[in-house]
Amino acid sequence: MSSTNNSLFLLIKSLSAPEKGYIKKQAGVHAVGGQNKYIKIFDAIDRQKEYSEKDLVRKFKGDPVLLNFSVTKNYLFKFILKSLESYHSNVKSDLRSMLNHVEILYNKNLPGVAKKMLVKAKAIAKQYELYEFMEEIIDWDIVLLVEEAKPENYLELVNSYFDELYDSIDKKKKIIGYKHLYQKLRAKALYTGLTRNDEDVLEYQKIFEESKSNSNSLLSTFNAQFYRNLMQSNFLFTLNEQANAESLLQENVDLFEQNKHMASVKPFAYIGILRNKAVNELSLMRYDELFSTIEKMDAFVKEYGHINKYYEVLTENLKLFVYIPMGEFEKALKIGKKLELLYEQIAPTKVIEKEKLLHNYALAYIYIALEEYRLANQHINKLLNQPESNFRSDIYCFSHILSLIIYYELGNIELMDYRIRTTYRLLLRRNKLHEFEKQILNFLKNSDIRKKNSPEQLNAFKQLKANIESATSNKIEKNALSLFDLISWLESKIDNRSFMDIKKEKFMKQHTFEASNAHMH
Repeated sequence: MSSTNNSLFLLIKSLSAPEKGYIKKQAGVHAVGGQNKYIKIFDAIDRQKEYSEKDLVRKFKGDPVLLNFSVTKNYLFKFILKSLESYHSNVKSDLRSMLNHVEILYNKNLPGVAKKMLVKAKAIAKQYELYEFMEEIIDWDIVLLVEEAKPENYLELVNSYFDELYDSIDKKKKIIGYKHLYQKLRAKALYTGLTRNDEDVLEYQKIFEESKSNSNSLLSTFNAQFYRNLMQSNFLFTLNEQANAESLLQENVDLFEQNKHMASVKPFAYIGILRNKAVNELSLMRYDELFSTIEKMDAFVKEYGHINKYYEVLTENLKLFVYIPMGEFEKALKIGKKLELLYEQIAPTKVIEKEKLLHNYALAYIYIALEEYRLANQHINKLLNQPESNFRSDIYCFSHILSLIIYYELGNIELMDYRIRTTYRLLLRRNKLHEFEKQILNFLKNSDIRKKNSPEQLNAFKQLKANIESATSNKIEKNALSLFDLISWLESKIDNRSFMDIKKEKFMKQHTFEASNAHMH
């Protein structure tokens, strides 16, 4: 399958029902004497589950639609994009269109009308901080200057326009600076994950200090404030300092709520900061605030979900990880199945594939709690069969630990011995062999744990629990418990109770209110 054909297929499959209706309506305008030939191809591809050129050729055998078929498909691809551009008109596209209209009006010798439109364009660019358009706007200001200037004020107007340009460039540079700092931190965190050693902390600290060295005088724009807060809150979260990150995350939510127009040009940033805030609230176990944030995310999906289905994936994936610490594993499983249907509707990009891997990790965790260990093994193996570079290092490495726990539950001791050795080598090579992991590996190698229902086995569980509690008294090492609640799993073995019941009981003890979460279904 060629990349062009694959792109057309994926584009058509990504469309919502309203988008398809709009495209067909647009195509109908161009139809002559019957159905538009492009829509015939559109419908045929839309009905396919997997793209097949042979099936299309067979279907349209003898039909003129096959003449210059590759050219026709290329035209259809561009037509769909043009239609979507019109359907999803936004501030940026409208501004781009306005500047095109300014050029047309100027070429038609209507400079006065062009100037009025240019004034509107400049106001929009400033309001939405679209400074990348300012150079073109100022260029047109200069071109049209002769229509408004007099000999005595010409230089004054030139200087004022260039002052505007320099100001916009300065603001853009400050925004880019904070964006760069955020991306440097993200580049570190994307594959490393949560900090688990001093070297990670030092690297994060260097990036964080760069942002602190910048004075508040640089925070004169929405975007500069947003990216500075985003970078600093992410830094604090990676260090397990969620309480300190909370105020920065709230500042960013407030920024959007006080500047609602910015959500239309930065929808992904808005849903992203809501998700970050929710994850932080989950870590702090502040469920009242968490459910309120999720309600905002649901409202956002209703308003902007038609633009990008990934917004709904982000929201539902979060709900999945909200139910797990609550011990509501049956509800988590329902969300997991809903996500599987959503993934089928989205082209398999690298970002989506990473979300799927995280989803499989969550399902493995859920099936362990539900004591469906074979299903847990299936999902964890989907992670282990991935190239190491495809996934976040901390979760990829801990997936091997989770796999060993599943083997233990399945009683697959012989294979577990081999996997303990390979896991040890992997963790050592990836610099992920921390005290937490060492304790688990030593525990699983202990022959006493294989003596079912024996005093030796019970003592081994109790000893590991004490060792893990000691190891995770360090706030950095404690991050490991966010990947899997090993303490509750050990308590289930010691007390001969279900892991799920212990998780639910702990949650209810920590939260005396009755969590109303009907909005999450």
